Amino acid sequence: MKRRLVALALACSLAAAPAGCGQTEDADKGKRASDADTGRLPVSMLYTIDLDNFEALVERTYPDIDLQVERNAAATIDGESERRLRTGHGADIITTTMPTGDVRNYALDLSAMAFASAYQASISQSLLAEGRTLFLPLPGQYSGYIYNVTLASEAGVTETPDSTGALLDMLDAAAEKGLGQGDDGVMFAIGSNDLTTVSSYFVGTQVPDFLGRAAGVIWRDKLTMREDTFANGMARCLDLSAAMTEKGYLDPERLINESGNITPVPERMLNGTMLMTYGTVHLLDTLNAESGAYEFAMLPFLSEADSHPWTIAAPVGFLGLNAALAEPGREDVLDAARRVLEVLSTPEGQTAFIRDSGASQSYLAAEVPLSGQVPAGLAECVEDGYVYNVQFPAKLLNYFGRSMADVLCGKIDLAGALANVDRYFLTGDEEIEYDQTLIGVAAGDMIYEDYNVRREETGIGDLVADAAREMTGADMAFVNGGSIRGSIYAGNVFGGDLDVVCPYDNEFVVLEVTGAVIRQMLANGLTRLVREENIPGGRFLNVSGLCYAYRAPAGDSPAELLDVTLPDGAPVEDDGTYTIAVTSYMCGADGYLDNNGDGFTMLNVYSDTAPLAQDVTLVRETGKNLADALQIYFHAHNGEAIFAQPEGRIRVVTGDA
Repeated sequence: MKRRLVALALACSLAAAPAGCGQTEDADKGKRASDADTGRLPVSMLYTIDLDNFEALVERTYPDIDLQVERNAAATIDGESERRLRTGHGADIITTTMPTGDVRNYALDLSAMAFASAYQASISQSLLAEGRTLFLPLPGQYSGYIYNVTLASEAGVTETPDSTGALLDMLDAAAEKGLGQGDDGVMFAIGSNDLTTVSSYFVGTQVPDFLGRAAGVIWRDKLTMREDTFANGMARCLDLSAAMTEKGYLDPERLINESGNITPVPERMLNGTMLMTYGTVHLLDTLNAESGAYEFAMLPFLSEADSHPWTIAAPVGFLGLNAALAEPGREDVLDAARRVLEVLSTPEGQTAFIRDSGASQSYLAAEVPLSGQVPAGLAECVEDGYVYNVQFPAKLLNYFGRSMADVLCGKIDLAGALANVDRYFLTGDEEIEYDQTLIGVAAGDMIYEDYNVRREETGIGDLVADAAREMTGADMAFVNGGSIRGSIYAGNVFGGDLDVVCPYDNEFVVLEVTGAVIRQMLANGLTRLVREENIPGGRFLNVSGLCYAYRAPAGDSPAELLDVTLPDGAPVEDDGTYTIAVTSYMCGADGYLDNNGDGFTMLNVYSDTAPLAQDVTLVRETGKNLADALQIYFHAHNGEAIFAQPEGRIRVVTGDA
């Protein structure tokens, strides 16, 4: 899926879902409504995974607190978290990947709290905003290059690479013997494709020979004062990446894509079709624990000019208190949320969080038993203090990273991209900032939370599918859950909301298919409801013009498609023909390698990496994407205050029911 690079000024609205399939409980509210009243005080926070150990510790320490951790994608913590805060829907405990920019406006001052002084002075000082402590650092991760020592040895490379030149030589040697690369030629990828990680990688390449040296420190200070520019400091940040791209070892098109259709790094590292990645100590430990065939080791950022190597270490996130908790009547929740942060600020709290997150470093001043596990390849950097913390404002860092990815993809030259970064940093850019154009009015909340669009019917999922079906005129529409990334809240809907809810540029196409193909599609959508960290995959199908039921996975039993009908209850006939609206992505426009296309090979009308689909005819290409569908839907329902809620299109059966 292709991520739009600027906030779009397209219209997007919410509309009532058409009747059909019967009524059912509002799934958007089901999670909270199903919780029994325990008499405990709920405190909410967002994070990327379950925090079972930390949650249990908090609730043991304070039995009157019910800590409710909602899982959310790493790539959306900043954007969606800030958006929720802006619309009054923020969690009690704010979670952000970088405590700079607008998110500070929603955080309470923690300076007077005793636990705020429990952290190391260096990290505490870096987090100050006008002398105030607004956020606390979560445990962190050291990052660096992870490479397959076994394959490197087979390629004749027995010495540990100690420079960027030696790193390229290792890749060349392995490529010459056909080791550590797949059919696509790729030998290197970044372990996480979220903007912050990719951006930090580009910054990290400049640390040994520039940012970590006196000249780089002076440049960074001047840049902070707006007395210098990125063009003067980062002109060589793509030297190594460009060399790998030119040789075909790095595919820049897959660097930034929040949908998940990128190179599956762990799988390829484990099966020997990738020699090297950039990732965390946690990823290194995972690879070594799961591989019986290969040994993996870690390297820091290396020099081109005999400078000392460096590693990057950064907290996996930052926690603060929602300023809305200071409003009258919320004193109890404020007190409970403070006590959660108090628990976090103890060695026991840090240990629990490290167990949950796989982090490798605590920023507490007190000793933390599980902290400080540093692999041999980074030990010298850590011991000698060559550890760099990236502290650019989040929006600036991410815009920089996206711009550098564009350079590697050939969309713009480096000088032009750095000039754009400087323009954004020094003056701002209305195309990049959040679009405040009023689009319409929503009559109620349609919530994306805890990956709900990837496993059940939701109001936001129904809306998106309805928009696609209405725009195309197809009998049915199918939208994979991974393409929906945000909520719509009651009240005004702005242009910037569109970039959060539907951030991908995949074109809708209309196909004519048999009912048997539809069943295959729906069954494929159920194949990744349970993945690593219990996070469902993005291929689950939200539908319009159709109803289906499935049995939820349990134990070793996978999900099972049970029933498929039209809205009036008539069966979908296997030999019947129907027109459907789906994205070109599902139809193989980006191929099906490395999880592209989410496995919908039964719809393939484009790709030569899989057999062409049977009983499928391409009726037309619309030239319209998801945002276009929502814009058209809004205009068609002009003047309506619109609301969509689950109506029974998707029924989830548990147990033997």
